[in-house]
Amino acid sequence: MQNERVICPECNGKNVIKRGRRKTKFGYRQSYYCKGCGKGFIGSKLSNKTYGPKVITNAITSYNLGNTLDESAKLVNRRFKVSTTKSSIHRWIEEFRDICTYHKLRATVLKNYGKGKGILFSKTFEHNGLAYNFRYHKPKLEIFCNGNGFSSLTEYIKGFEHGCPVRFFEEDDRCSQLRIDVKIKKEGRYNLACRLADFALKSCSSNRERHSIVENFMLVNDSSTIATEVPVWFWEKNLDVGICGHIDLLQARQGKIFVLDFKPGAEKENENKVASQLYLYASGLSFRTGIPLDGFRCAWFDGSICYEFNPKEARVRFPGSKWRSNPQATNPGRKSNEFGTKKQPIRDPDQATDSGRILARLGKE
Repeated sequence: MQNERVICPECNGKNVIKRGRRKTKFGYRQSYYCKGCGKGFIGSKLSNKTYGPKVITNAITSYNLGNTLDESAKLVNRRFKVSTTKSSIHRWIEEFRDICTYHKLRATVLKNYGKGKGILFSKTFEHNGLAYNFRYHKPKLEIFCNGNGFSSLTEYIKGFEHGCPVRFFEEDDRCSQLRIDVKIKKEGRYNLACRLADFALKSCSSNRERHSIVENFMLVNDSSTIATEVPVWFWEKNLDVGICGHIDLLQARQGKIFVLDFKPGAEKENENKVASQLYLYASGLSFRTGIPLDGFRCAWFDGSICYEFNPKEARVRFPGSKWRSNPQATNPGRKSNEFGTKKQPIRDPDQATDSGRILARLGKE
């Protein structure tokens, strides 16, 4: 985990060191020792809470997946070997309702979709030896995208239930590795995405968990995240290469589609590197869905800050070319019909594999 500043509750001193872990009836807790006042204390990432953040965040998630308070208590107690009650879970839901805004949709979703498996779709794709857990929230996707000019995005995301062009993802350049020069007008702010990430991160046990925990918590518990680890691929005519990647989070809000990348230490990120990655994500998704680039917003964030920009307003310079405003970066090349058009995303896994071979071959010509 990232180093967190621990303050002594006795003297407010910062000269604090870890001193083992202590087993309590609510699980293991980190013990600390203050060199300033000589006092020891048990650490807690959530102040004035008997139970740890993993118990609390999982209880809220269970409830927002459609379980009752009583069912949520039983599930959490069984998983974490604790003894929460439905009244405790109700208090947590009320306390964090300004962060976990899904409560605005929960009643409507339960009425129209039921609970559990009817809410989330999940499928794991393995690309370049890495596993990506693609997931989407069916009710939120349909509520926010159907009839709002984004029905093509619904079609695109649901298409992954039947597969993805694996071969293309194995042989072509990833958005996160490709470098182009991008000038953007970014706005930094502390917003709801930051608050959700900060809350979710308190339940992490290691750095390795951070991405999946933040993505899954936001997908279930906010009112705008519609999908995570969304594949995107296209032919970039300015570079004459096939480009692919996985978008951390997609949100639908304020009449726009937000392409979000969770970046621990967002403030220290190389701006051109992350902006070029997000610009390519938005460009590829614009081509795949037919949604104009101005219908997207890009952002990278962590638990402290979120930087947002409009990809339509970005100035881009590809290697060996001049600076351009809003270049047509998503032309798929000479055989667009063979690897998915805007209105016909690839559905069948076998067809997708053949399309990947076509793109790989074009890159070698």
